Amino acid sequence: MENLEDNEINSENGYIELFPLNELEEINKEYETEKFVSNFIAIGTNGGGVGIFINKKNNNIYSIPFIGMEESDAILLASSFSEFLYKFENNELEIF
Repeated sequence: MENLEDNEINSENGYIELFPLNELEEINKEYETEKFVSNFIAIGTNGGGVGIFINKKNNNIYSIPFIGMEESDAILLASSFSEFLYKFENNELEIF
């Protein structure tokens, strides 16, 4: 993962920031994920208002806009975290 620097990954398709593990609980409280998308945990962002989430039930990775956050807006990105990273780094995935 040569494009990783300070929890940030860059590819031709954009940028993502992965939240530090020790800050996930506080970040999810701030975004009120339990209230708005209770089946998800925010793990990162594209820096443009879209969150990257893990589904608590199946561990799939989704994108959901932070503004107007609703589960019905979830877009499946990958079926695992490693698949998500692979797709993003190999320009097979855009997050918007």
